[in-house]
Amino acid sequence: MSIFKKKNRPAKIGQARKKLFLRRELRHSLVTLLAVTCQALAILWFYRPAGIVSGGITGISMLLNYATGGNIQSWIPMVVLNAPLLFLAYKELHLKFVIYITLSTLYFSLIFAILENLPPVQIFDMTNPVMPLISTIFGAVLNGVFGAIIIRSGSSTGGFDIVSLLVNKRTSFPVGTISMALNMVIVAALAFVRGMEVAALSIIALFTCSVSFNNALLGLNRTKTLFIISDKWSEFAQEVMNTVHRGITYIPARGAYTNAEREIVYIIAKTVEVATIRRIVLQHDPQAIISVIDTKEVVGRGFTANN
Repeated sequence: MSIFKKKNRPAKIGQARKKLFLRRELRHSLVTLLAVTCQALAILWFYRPAGIVSGGITGISMLLNYATGGNIQSWIPMVVLNAPLLFLAYKELHLKFVIYITLSTLYFSLIFAILENLPPVQIFDMTNPVMPLISTIFGAVLNGVFGAIIIRSGSSTGGFDIVSLLVNKRTSFPVGTISMALNMVIVAALAFVRGMEVAALSIIALFTCSVSFNNALLGLNRTKTLFIISDKWSEFAQEVMNTVHRGITYIPARGAYTNAEREIVYIIAKTVEVATIRRIVLQHDPQAIISVIDTKEVVGRGFTANN
């Protein structure tokens, strides 16, 4: 009987892992669809009334819609222009990522197709001269935040994201630089179609969206790297570990002026933990030197979701 149970244990573990994987993928899919919906609403409810465009394929589609007086609905060029890009992505990029992009892109286009045929929604009174700017900034913040949620869920709405990734794969140009250059071309075209004032608002939207996107992508609780120079490192190290539960590494060093050997304390911590670490260190050594550096990403126990 015990042998039978041991033989079935690996199968049960495999089934549990499969269920966990499916739940995680379902959760990511639902979050992605919700974020895509909110991003589409932000563009249609805040960008469209202000007459501006977003970036990427969506921006080109909106530009064509404006240029033809609404005769070409935005969702049509979205589908047409994204189709060859998705095909290239299938050839060059990871299959799972391409599947997510395809679903997000089609769903994004579907929302545009539905909402563009409904009575337009206008949140702000555009007869007020200030409201186009307010609508632009508000929509850009929402667009950036929900765009970051989509990326963090392992997906994208296609368009210039695919172009940037493909170009970056073959050249040394950063993805952000490529996207910004392509978006500037769209804004320049908008200036000819609707004038410089609307183009200027679109530049504000692109910049605001980029800032909110980056902040949302990194999260509010970012990671910091601390280098602490103190002769009393042994007095505060244990208290720091017991209080914030972060590991400490001692780096041997030698002072250039005094030629004295000392230990540099190296700590990786969350932003909210920095104040606590600073307080503990300065309590033991008011003369301590604390260098706090922004850390883009930390993968490992205590910092990533899978650890």
